[in-house]
Amino acid sequence: MHRIGLHGKGFIPMTLGFGCNVPACLRCAIMETERERLICAFVSSLVPCAARSIVIMGLVATYLGFGWAVILYALDFLLIFILGRIAFKVLPGEPVGLIMEMPSYKIPTVKVTGQRTWFRLKDFIVEAFPVIIIGNLVIYIANQTGLLNLIQGVFTPVTVWWLGLPAATGVVLIFGVLRKELTLILLASLMGTTNFALILSPSQMFVFALVVMIYIPCIATIAVLSKELGARTTALISLTEIVLAIVLGGIVFRVFLITRIL
Repeated sequence: MHRIGLHGKGFIPMTLGFGCNVPACLRCAIMETERERLICAFVSSLVPCAARSIVIMGLVATYLGFGWAVILYALDFLLIFILGRIAFKVLPGEPVGLIMEMPSYKIPTVKVTGQRTWFRLKDFIVEAFPVIIIGNLVIYIANQTGLLNLIQGVFTPVTVWWLGLPAATGVVLIFGVLRKELTLILLASLMGTTNFALILSPSQMFVFALVVMIYIPCIATIAVLSKELGARTTALISLTEIVLAIVLGGIVFRVFLITRIL
């Protein structure tokens, strides 16, 4: 944690991120300084949450093997360390040490446990659930009005030429911002099959999962980041992750073309 400008307490939000990035970003409030909260929220948004893991396991591990899924996770952890280190160098300030009094521990009562659990859960329910529901409605309306086909055409230069993916993935990646696990569901719906081996090559599966893993957090996470860090900082984090995902995805695609590993 000190290597990326945080003390050990930053490990708590990052661990929560494996379940969902929303409570992970909310938990960054435990960091003492604004600088540490920013770095912690940034790296926590890159932790592969359960929704991203659905894509990795449902696509890469299923069709390419578990070893390739492990490689994706390893790349993500390496990226978290590198970007955290860059943020540590760029943002002014020094990491704060952790000194705290060790209280006398007692067995918690059911009432206290329930109250504290509800206190932590309430923010997630109030902030994330409405956004998820509205997001699903937006997908339905866009499909009915033909907007999905328009989006597919606009993003073809990025998805087809640079990333080497089918044109339909442009729609999938855009609306996957609403919920990351929707990327597989929507891809199957648009391509007319749940057998992804028929519509994606092995290298395309890896690149697609890589992009989904890195690019902009889901809209619920964006809403929480905006509340905690401000709209400008959230926009900068989102833009950084979008550019990073597209650049790395294109590079990996070309590495596969040259080496023919997949």
